Amino acid sequence: MELKHLRSFMTVAQERSFTRAAERLHMAQPPLSQRIKQLEEEIGAQLFERNTRSVALTEAGKVFHAEAGKALDQLAHAVEACRRASRGEIGLLRLGYSGRASHMLLPRLLLSFRSAFPEVELDLDGPHPSGALREKLLEGQLDVALCFLPISDPEIESCDYADIDFVMVMPSDHRLASGAALNLAAFAEEPFVAYPGGQGFLLRDTMDAQCRRAGFEPRVVRESPNSQVLMCLVAAGVGVSIVPRELQYQEEIVGLTFKPLGEGALRLTHGMAWKKGNANPALKSLLSLDIAARVP
Repeated sequence: MELKHLRSFMTVAQERSFTRAAERLHMAQPPLSQRIKQLEEEIGAQLFERNTRSVALTEAGKVFHAEAGKALDQLAHAVEACRRASRGEIGLLRLGYSGRASHMLLPRLLLSFRSAFPEVELDLDGPHPSGALREKLLEGQLDVALCFLPISDPEIESCDYADIDFVMVMPSDHRLASGAALNLAAFAEEPFVAYPGGQGFLLRDTMDAQCRRAGFEPRVVRESPNSQVLMCLVAAGVGVSIVPRELQYQEEIVGLTFKPLGEGALRLTHGMAWKKGNANPALKSLLSLDIAARVP
């Protein structure tokens, strides 16, 4: 039994005429009659009562008509679902994000994507440091990641959405808090609190690199992956830190002083990264959105 047998049967049943059915199917009547005969032989039941003036379904034919109609409707649904999936209108998108992405880009991106593609399922994974997100992308565990950039890997593509400047944060009563201009080298002997080292935190890598440019290796006494915890540690006098500039506006913690690092300081960008060759149509749908225009 082939699809052509089912469609031929349904057409004859609708037209109640082999002649009209053959015209609709753009074929001659004898081959159509032969096709119906083959179907009846395979099923083992007569489907039509035939005479010179009319064609009518037998009782067995009525049952087969109802069930075959369901099968063809389901097939049509499957074909349409397949086409929609290929256009990225349905399916699954696995999205990872870094901690700061939840504050910066993730809410806007989710709102825009859900508005444009409401039937695509989103599987969120995070927060993770950018290094961990990179590994998940390369291993095929994620389709896309919101993270700090750059991610240096020939298999990773990315697009930038926002620039990230860094500032020095210290207790408000720190001996260097009242200075007009920041001299980073003056903090060479100070204790630092920081994001964890060696775990893929580009924020930590940037802090270490900025201190090295000033001629010293930061003496880190406490680590935390949580920005608010770091700010609390600084406010408590445990140490100073170098953090993204937006923290001075987002973390409402008293007793802190923020100072810009000055011209020529290192910067990061924030955006999306994905593995080259990822053929998930839902990823293409995400990349088609103009999210950058929505980022302040």
